[in-house]
This record gives sequence, C-alpha cells and structure tokens, in this order.
Amino acid sequence: MSPLNMKLSKYVLPALFIFGIGGQKSAYAQDSMRQNVKITLTVLAAPCVIKTEDKAMEVYLGRILNRDLYQNHRTPGQHFELHLEECDPRVAQSLKIRFMGPESRALPGLLAFGADSRASGAAIGMESIDGKPLPFNKVSKFPLSRTSSSNVIPFRAYVQAEPRAIQQNRIGAGAFNAIATFEVSYE
Repeated sequence: MSPLNMKLSKYVLPALFIFGIGGQKSAYAQDSMRQNVKITLTVLAAPCVIKTEDKAMEVYLGRILNRDLYQNHRTPGQHFELHLEECDPRVAQSLKIRFMGPESRALPGLLAFGADSRASGAAIGMESIDGKPLPFNKVSKFPLSRTSSSNVIPFRAYVQAEPRAIQQNRIGAGAFNAIATFEVSYE
C-alpha cells in the first residue's frame, strides 16, 4: 500500500464512518420528533341569546332616605330581569352568571359606589328573587327551562349600609352610581 493510500484510509474512512453515523442519527432524530396528533371537536351554537335590551341594563334604585338605612340597614330589593331567548335545551340545562365589579371593602360581596358618587357609607347588593345573596365576582347557577326557548332570570338589587357607617352615624347623602358587568356561561 502506498503511503498516500495509507494516509487516505487512515483519515478518510473514519471520517466517512463518522459522517455516516451522524447522518443516520440525524435522520433518526427527525423521525423520532414526528408525532401524529388527532384533534376532534364539536362546534356548537350558543345555547341562548341575551335579549338586545338586556345587554346594557340600568337599574334605578329610587330615592333612599338615610333614616331608612339607619333603621333597616338596607333597602327593599329592586326587581329586574335578564331575558334569554332562542335557548336550546339540548345544548344546555343550566347557566352560570357572574356579576363583576369593584367590591366594597366594608361589605365584601357587595358592589362599591363609583368614585364620582357623592353618597357614602353603603354599597349595592344583589339577590335572587327568593332572597338568596348573589355576591359580586362569584358565580351563581340557575336552571334553564326544558320546555321553552325563552327564559327569564329575575334578580333584585338593593342598597345596604356599612355597619361602621351606621355606628358612627356617617352615611353620606347624595347621588351614587356603580357599574357592574355580567358574564353568562352555560352547562
């Protein structure tokens, strides 16, 4: 064997061997990274449609006298309703509603008055028609009618005085407002 052949076989063959193995590992690595993923989904229509007028509700709580808050600690509930139409009972049997907004520090679960409100020492509460509290920022569940495509969900809103404001005789008079957003999901 000539010295040139010996040098070629000494360096080229190991190099070919290394490149060959490397090429096989590379091909193997590419194959091992391939995975089959099966995606299955069902596209559903929304179970109900919120009535257009109910998408931006305004609940007027009337004129409230301070002495009523001092004596009764809260006002009677003001009735209002959420109307759901075109409900499909095959898609959902119940709904979850969450009223979201800034909570009162003194009355957790009740909605704080807006920053531009002149009244103070009270907050806005929500309850179901049977008097069950519906805390803000918590989910409440309601059944849907299985026989009708229209559903009416009744609520009551009220104003409740803060205990410390009652004790210190510091319920501030004036106009107030608050904004809450509601979120509806279905089961």
